[in-house]
Amino acid sequence: MNEISLNLENIINNILPSAIQQGLDRAGYIVENSAKVKCGVDTGTLRRSITHDVEGDTCYIGSNIEYAPYHHEKNPFLEDSIQENIQEIKDCFKGVLDNAE
Repeated sequence: MNEISLNLENIINNILPSAIQQGLDRAGYIVENSAKVKCGVDTGTLRRSITHDVEGDTCYIGSNIEYAPYHHEKNPFLEDSIQENIQEIKDCFKGVLDNAE
């Protein structure tokens, strides 16, 4: 394999997945923080329970509180947080390889 192929293979297999995970983590923080503001507060339990986790090429954002889905049906705080921050989320992936080594 020539040097160009080896460099591309390194970018595809090593650098790109890490850079994407970093972008997903930044986007996850944006949505998580926005959802915490939007979810409404009675005791603060739901707000404190909202987290995000990046696994592979997916970012999971949500709560493990039993009543969270019912609250979300009345107040779609996660969807609203995504829609209101869509440009900032996209910006998390602009230049994703600029700082990759």
